[in-house]
Amino acid sequence: MITPGLLYILGALLLLLPLNYKIKYIISLLITVGALIITFYLLPGYSFQLDFLKYTLVPLKVDNLSKLTGFIFAVGGLAAVIYSMTICSRANLRLIFMFIGSALTVAFAGDLFTLYIFWELMTISSSFLILMTSDFTKKTGYYYFLMHVAGSLSLLWAIFLQYSATGSLSLNAIEAGIPFVMIAIAVKLAFVGFHTWMPPAYSKAPFYVAVVLSIYTTKVGVYVMALLLPGIKMLAYAGVISALFGIVMALRAYQVRKFLSYSIMVQVGFMIVGISIGSEDGIAGAMFHLVNHILYKTVLFMAVGVVIYTTGKDTFENLASIRRKLPVTLIATLVAILGITGVPFFNGYMSKTIIKDAIHDPFLTWGFNLMSFGTSLMFLKFIYYAFFKKSTIIVEKKPAFSMQVGMGILALLMIVIGINPFLLEYVSNIHVDINYFDTKHMLSGIKSILWSIAVFILLKKYLVKNYERLLHFDIYRGIAKLFVATGNKLSNYHDGRLSRYLVWAATTLIILLLLMV
Repeated sequence: MITPGLLYILGALLLLLPLNYKIKYIISLLITVGALIITFYLLPGYSFQLDFLKYTLVPLKVDNLSKLTGFIFAVGGLAAVIYSMTICSRANLRLIFMFIGSALTVAFAGDLFTLYIFWELMTISSSFLILMTSDFTKKTGYYYFLMHVAGSLSLLWAIFLQYSATGSLSLNAIEAGIPFVMIAIAVKLAFVGFHTWMPPAYSKAPFYVAVVLSIYTTKVGVYVMALLLPGIKMLAYAGVISALFGIVMALRAYQVRKFLSYSIMVQVGFMIVGISIGSEDGIAGAMFHLVNHILYKTVLFMAVGVVIYTTGKDTFENLASIRRKLPVTLIATLVAILGITGVPFFNGYMSKTIIKDAIHDPFLTWGFNLMSFGTSLMFLKFIYYAFFKKSTIIVEKKPAFSMQVGMGILALLMIVIGINPFLLEYVSNIHVDINYFDTKHMLSGIKSILWSIAVFILLKKYLVKNYERLLHFDIYRGIAKLFVATGNKLSNYHDGRLSRYLVWAATTLIILLLLMV
């Protein structure tokens, strides 16, 4: 049995051949369906070892968490490829295949070496996806690349420390280099303070690229956190803070894809809380929420992509086109919004219920309720523009059929999970002892939604306002500017005079001697 991610990587190589469009579509579908079938039939407990130099690597290891994560990655890959294959270039489709293949391989990696190699391949392929699109996205792509390389270097250093301390590359809870693992995962998660790459990348990249990024980038970070950093309660509090920051920024956003990118921070906050609790139910709830989040957030990015494709703009006012001329997008968007806000009988309600039941800390319970309230409030803004606000937006063309199919697959799966939540348990062999539909849980699930409706009605003029001044400060750009300015100042002293270079050399030697003493 092979790692399903290798099928995608093979597909990327096949797309180098001069194929006509029909063959390209057939190969793309065969690869995505084949990877999904292989993932579904992988059995927990199976592993494959490989001797490399003096190390024993495990490029394929299947357990309950990897099976669930790999399965939703494969489902997301199928929907994303169908959605984008008729509207993107062959070069971008190759990079999409490489990115998906790397993420799937990370999901089934059984050692730190394999994890790191494909973690890096994700960074490289996704960076080129942004960089190669147009000159407009080059600056964003470089910034995205630098941020993720910084995270990758932190992960690499943590792996060195872990191997030095334990002599093992096995993929278990980390024992050494924990701060560096935290930094690496924080970048991938777009945790507050490390999130600055995400809003520009998701809002400036082509909409189909944003769809693919939304499925894998942060979710790989969540999965690796569940493997390496479970049960660190301090991170649960940090997850609440990160989510609340995301709510504030989303409510002030004027571009829909920036709004959705900040809402990812909120949903990732739920997952961080579940993982950091450390109990079986907490981690199970977090991983089920990862699945649900991929489903509804991908549909929302796809729906916004349809709006951009048909109207040419990415603002809240353009969302009105959904209700007027796009019936498939309308239904899919409604299902996704009901899922993300945690309405009973929709998929997001199930995973949020598990996480909330696993919390036994009053502060975390309060934070969880506030996060749920904020999520509902955010998406009432989305609903208002999409379904109630009057607009003169003109739909210039119909969306591609493949775009509607991709959305439809995920929307249908959301409905199925909402009706039968035990589907997730069947796929993953992770069982949770909870009655999803008793009165207590259903009232708890709908309470935040009712409060958010009341608050939205009272504060509508502030919540639907287009804020010209955004609460945004990028410390990394500030540091870069300071570094460049300092370098320019110092370069003035390098004027070619031998005496000045000798002074520099002597000063450096004196500093080194003082440090040694």
